[in-house]
Amino acid sequence: MPFLRLILLSIPLIELAGLIVLGQAIGVGFTLLWVLVSGILGVAVIQSQGWSMLQRLQARMAHDSSPFGVLKSGMWGVLAGLLLVFPGVLTDAAALPCLLLAWRHRGKPLPGEPGGPGVWREGEHTIIEGEWEPGREEKISRDKPADRE
Repeated sequence: MPFLRLILLSIPLIELAGLIVLGQAIGVGFTLLWVLVSGILGVAVIQSQGWSMLQRLQARMAHDSSPFGVLKSGMWGVLAGLLLVFPGVLTDAAALPCLLLAWRHRGKPLPGEPGGPGVWREGEHTIIEGEWEPGREEKISRDKPADRE
């Protein structure tokens, strides 16, 4: 637990050092512009992700489908916005993968949802619909989980 506290306390110091180095490399004015633009962009991402997530969530609930895909993409978008709001180079760099994950999960239906793989139970087994390709037959052991693509 003390290690986690130390890491959380070191993040602002690392961000400050990164801004100092950035200021020396590109100048103070451009560094301040960087911080201002990333903060405004972060607020805009939070607002747009929050509003669109709410609309998509209401649409999913109206059709009696699972809201988890919407919540997953919305979570990544809001996290990206929060990282952009905090001033610093490290948090801005960490916001990019979060934005990509939010974009990647945005329209993907989950198993059992309309447009996604079908799911049903047969006895004690849960069956998830998939595709089979000839020539790609692999032995799957019951001890290890199947690979995800």
